Amino acid sequence: RPIYRLTTPVFLGSQLENLINLVDIYMVGRLGVDAMSAVGIATTLTMVIRITMVAVTSGGFTLVAQAIGAGDPHHASSTAKQSLTLVALVSLVFALLGIALSAPALDFLSPSHAVAELGLPFLQVFFVGLVFIAINYVIQNCLYGAGDTRTPLYLSLLNSIVKLIASYGLIFGAWGLPTLGIVGAAVGTIIGQIAGLVAGMWALYSGRFALSLLPATSYRPDRELASHILTIGIPAGLQGIFRNGSNILFVKFLALTQNPVAAVAAYTVGSQIERFLRRGSLSFGTAAQTLVGQRIGAGDIPQAERYGWTTILVGPLSMLLMGLPLALLGTPYMHLFTTEVEVVRIGVAYLWAICLAEPFMALAIASGGGLRGAGDTKPALNYTLIAQWLVRLPASYLLAFALGLDTDGLWIGLVIVSAVQGALTVRRYAGGAWKAMKV
Repeated sequence: RPIYRLTTPVFLGSQLENLINLVDIYMVGRLGVDAMSAVGIATTLTMVIRITMVAVTSGGFTLVAQAIGAGDPHHASSTAKQSLTLVALVSLVFALLGIALSAPALDFLSPSHAVAELGLPFLQVFFVGLVFIAINYVIQNCLYGAGDTRTPLYLSLLNSIVKLIASYGLIFGAWGLPTLGIVGAAVGTIIGQIAGLVAGMWALYSGRFALSLLPATSYRPDRELASHILTIGIPAGLQGIFRNGSNILFVKFLALTQNPVAAVAAYTVGSQIERFLRRGSLSFGTAAQTLVGQRIGAGDIPQAERYGWTTILVGPLSMLLMGLPLALLGTPYMHLFTTEVEVVRIGVAYLWAICLAEPFMALAIASGGGLRGAGDTKPALNYTLIAQWLVRLPASYLLAFALGLDTDGLWIGLVIVSAVQGALTVRRYAGGAWKAMKV
């Protein structure tokens, strides 16, 4: 019950974002297949940054959870403020790099010049607003660490409503707004994030919620506390970079297939289902990190271990039960976005691969959440390197091109890497070395 009590609001909040992304793709799809492919490729690049920002905040998440478990609101507030400072600085660096590298990244990944041209302004606008997105992730994760998953749900609802209205108006030029096309979707995202940030900071300063930012604590860098946050957060951040960096090369593989525009369009539509399920898996990782971290903070290691194992059990089973109906409804789902026969065929095969792969990823994410709750983040980084770079990319390339399976080979590679990463991460949790971690 405690796991689902934490997981359900996290899952609903993340699905709001996913639903709005689907609506964005639906609206952009009215502008043509090239526009849909451009948003798909640009979104793949933005997801690298988004997941990295989430991972970097893991240090604050874990330390807030342990401070709340130990009954120390002052340390929880100090940790939250340090996390806000650190992530704001990191996001500014990523934003400058992203703006500078957007054009070559799109040229490398795009199947056509037209797709790259459409995606460039979308991507650059995203990077302009990255700091707002990053700070929202800090607010969300610190509240998760405090055991409050409902408030981030309400913040996500506000963010999503504002984004949807702004994106519609700016994509199509409704209500006298300028017609920006796919760039309007990126501008709408930033407007929604600003609304969520303002509401989130009010919540943290109001004193009405599980975590409060106290006047006696400071935003000024504290070397010792910052070191503790980064010791946990940097390996988790690198894990996000390497995991999603492999996704970028995976999209490059799609651009090398027999029908690259159809393959990328199918991936753009199908990846929304993958993100829908992945966010379910991530919600179990959040629950494991919160419960294990709080129990460790309270000094109750046996209960921390029980929460971790229970999450590892129910997470993959839940993802299997959620994924199967989505795969069975693959054809009508694809037809919501396109009538192109080849796009539908490739997309349905992709959805079946997602259904088979996600329970294994849930296994990795739930056990990884338990490890992060204890501050044990380096092994998960190593497993990501092994699974994503030494297994996924070579296996996918071999199956797709050397063996001639084309896109089907890429989908098979997705299932293989998920199984490898799940097995490695749960093995680490079972070993129990995390019980002796000191953060």
